[in-house]
Amino acid sequence: MAIVTLTMNGQQVSGKAEESLLEIARQHDIPIPTLCHLDGLSDVGACRLCLVEIEGSTKLQPACVTKPVEGMVVHTDTDRLRRYRRMIVELLASEGNHHCAVCVVNNHCGLQNLAYDAQEDARRHAQGLHHRPQPVRPVHAMRPRLPRGRGGPYLGHRRPRHRLRDHC
Repeated sequence: MAIVTLTMNGQQVSGKAEESLLEIARQHDIPIPTLCHLDGLSDVGACRLCLVEIEGSTKLQPACVTKPVEGMVVHTDTDRLRRYRRMIVELLASEGNHHCAVCVVNNHCGLQNLAYDAQEDARRHAQGLHHRPQPVRPVHAMRPRLPRGRGGPYLGHRRPRHRLRDHC
């Protein structure tokens, strides 16, 4: 069990070489949003919300599956990451099958929390730039374009209301 030292958001942190960047960040109270990470299960990096910037790499890397390297410099909260995460939340919410008011996990939903955080982040950013933010539409405001049961080529096909229910 080798111990590695790296820098996250300007803070020196250390962790085991076998741990992911996400696990090390959580041990040091550095927030990284996730939807698909569940303790006890294998990580796959599917939700793409845990992406981080690693100096020396042009690509964003998923923190849940990236292992630390000695001397690595990681940024978890940059403008680029905030824009990307906001876009991911908007894409997830745009499916139109999230009805928060009647959902059993209302106010305890990971997607709902991320949508509210993205909206607050947009407001704070806009106040600094002195222009009006483009708000993230609340998850419950997303509606399908076609009435129920009229799914175009998939007539009668109904998608589950909340695909991420087990992860909220």
